[in-house]
Amino acid sequence: MRKTGMKLVAVVTAMVMMCMAFTGCGQKLAPADQTVSALLDLAIDGKTEPMMTLLGFESEEDVYNAFFEDGAAVAQDTEIVDELKDEFESMGLEITEEELQGFSDAMTALIEKVTYTAEITSEDKDVVVVTVKVNGISEDELEQIMMDAATVMSDSLTENLTEEDALAIMDGDMSVVTPYMQQYLKDIIAGISTMEPVAEPYEFDVTCEKLAVEVGEKEKVAWLPSDMNDFEDEVEAAIYQ
Repeated sequence: MRKTGMKLVAVVTAMVMMCMAFTGCGQKLAPADQTVSALLDLAIDGKTEPMMTLLGFESEEDVYNAFFEDGAAVAQDTEIVDELKDEFESMGLEITEEELQGFSDAMTALIEKVTYTAEITSEDKDVVVVTVKVNGISEDELEQIMMDAATVMSDSLTENLTEEDALAIMDGDMSVVTPYMQQYLKDIIAGISTMEPVAEPYEFDVTCEKLAVEVGEKEKVAWLPSDMNDFEDEVEAAIYQ
């Protein structure tokens, strides 16, 4: 479940090159902690405004095209939502779009509770190290909420399922189970709504270099992570701890 869905460009050399290749290297650059913070806003919360303000992107679409694979405008975690839908369908049960949206909204609200900071801890003219601290979500707590909801549903089925219902299920009629599964989903959503970020932050360092990124039809130099793959992995690990 450690997927933010941010899908930052895995190999950025197609659009991001060493600053020395450009004559614009003399431009005044925004501090590295600001660009890293803007990347966190984008990756975790889907906020494009900080990056637009910082580098002068004219639209959200330009930001997505610059930092997301295929210009995908998906910055929230969809994997857990998809897993839940697949779970229902594998049992022959249907989940309505309204119910799925309720779960998706609960997950979005949970991610919005995640807090993070970015601070420069080392710098010279060519390399800046930014230390990131993220108070993310406890993956164990989330899984426990789902397990508890499953236990409640199992106990309810054991207490209330009749012989006739059992025979219907054996014949492939899962409609008798639907109300129990709907309650199971409601219990998960209720549990998620009570969750808060962990108290102890996940900490990692981001090594930044002067790189150029496409901003519309131009290229601007900025302090950006030297290794986007590593940055993405660390962010994913930080969100679900």
